[in-house]
Amino acid sequence: MKKHIITTFKLSILICFLFGIINKIIAQNSREKPNVVVIITDDQGYADVGFQNLPASTQVLTPNLDRLAKSGVIFKNGYVAFSTCSPSRASLLTGRSSSRFGVEDNDRYIDSTELIIPRAIASEGYISGAFGKWHIGREPGTTPLDRGFDYYYGDLIKNKDYFMRVVPDPPCWLNGKRSPGENGRYITDAYTDEAITFIEKNKNEAFFAYIAYNAPHSPFLTTRQLVERVVSERPEWAPIYERMKKETKKWNGNRYSFGKFLIKDLDPDILRLCYISMLLAADDGVGKILDTLEKNNLRENTLIFYLSDNGAALARPNDLGGVNLPLRNGKGSVYDGGIRVPFVMSWPGVLKPAINNELIVSSMDIFSTTIALSGAQTPDDRIIDGVNIIPYLTGKKKGQAHSSLFFRRADRNFWSIRQGNYKWVYKDKKNMKSPKPNKGELYDIQNDISESRDLSQKLNSKRDELSKLYKQLTKDLPKPLPK
Repeated sequence: MKKHIITTFKLSILICFLFGIINKIIAQNSREKPNVVVIITDDQGYADVGFQNLPASTQVLTPNLDRLAKSGVIFKNGYVAFSTCSPSRASLLTGRSSSRFGVEDNDRYIDSTELIIPRAIASEGYISGAFGKWHIGREPGTTPLDRGFDYYYGDLIKNKDYFMRVVPDPPCWLNGKRSPGENGRYITDAYTDEAITFIEKNKNEAFFAYIAYNAPHSPFLTTRQLVERVVSERPEWAPIYERMKKETKKWNGNRYSFGKFLIKDLDPDILRLCYISMLLAADDGVGKILDTLEKNNLRENTLIFYLSDNGAALARPNDLGGVNLPLRNGKGSVYDGGIRVPFVMSWPGVLKPAINNELIVSSMDIFSTTIALSGAQTPDDRIIDGVNIIPYLTGKKKGQAHSSLFFRRADRNFWSIRQGNYKWVYKDKKNMKSPKPNKGELYDIQNDISESRDLSQKLNSKRDELSKLYKQLTKDLPKPLPK
């Protein structure tokens, strides 16, 4: 009996020892899995970042985004799935064109049956945090915490108050940690600082961080410090700043509010300067995130995606600060100005820095790439439009990751599809119910980035081929959800 008790005791110790080893292996494997960080700006113009090397790129100040791009792959054919905020974000997080579940405009929410990234990778030990703009649900059941994120700090009520008169301070500030600037009370700084706290807290775990800045989306609210930093580095803006300082009614101490912009007598140069200074705050955030990853020896094991949620917003008589040129049109459009965005993927040690002019990638690929890297299973009970693009960047796969990408804006009677070098665009100005894609425009988009030379008459067989393909790919899509 005594011998049996001793044997049982030894067995218990052995089992505990084995469990300890197993848990240690699981923890080690979790740490070895790559972290994924998604940084998304709001309404940033295609030209509004230094690494694009376009005429308008020289006007902005984005040293940290340029630093990130220098360490990664710059995609010249980087697309989002939609040209407005809500459906674009829904598509990114689900890996599916949100037309598949009826979300085609703002303030429509992801159905509860849709799987988003954090829930898909939770089984592989990932901790997920979201910071900033959500815009795809604020009712119970639709918030980030309801959808699988372990942590969220942001503004669910879509207030966009950069001066944080409504949004509470992030917990890290309540602990005495404040960012530079006017009392540290600028919402872009708040999102960054809380994201950094999340990264440092979970540095020994595999994590997914989704950092969605409001900047440089309206309302155009900035600080004197941000504007003066732009002017210091870009002296050509000094005369504009002098005009800006004279607008005394728009200043409240060191804070500046541009005010109404849909008027004929506004100053577009001041609006542009305000926009650029707001973008600088987001760029600062990117720099602090990179510094944090490097300080904690996480950079080599962290894949970073950076992109805008859609093209810059345009409104006449003045554009709203952003520049999409040489792309045609802007936010809300299925011309490339609405859907082609600055797009970078950086993973030192795995991806070689490059400017990729050939590969057509989509924001939906973030879902599939993250799932593959995590070791989780891609859902097989639904169509996933995203593709794991790592093999295409490491040379394991050749050709295009996407045979085609379609873009539907039924609410605006606007549809398009890109296949290889060609893009078909159809805008129905008369039929307000359903598209009848039988003609439309055709562009050699790879060689005519501004979509200025319609080839539909010259290459009518190609036009008809893409028209037919669009109709085939979208025939089973549901009607867009009402607001």
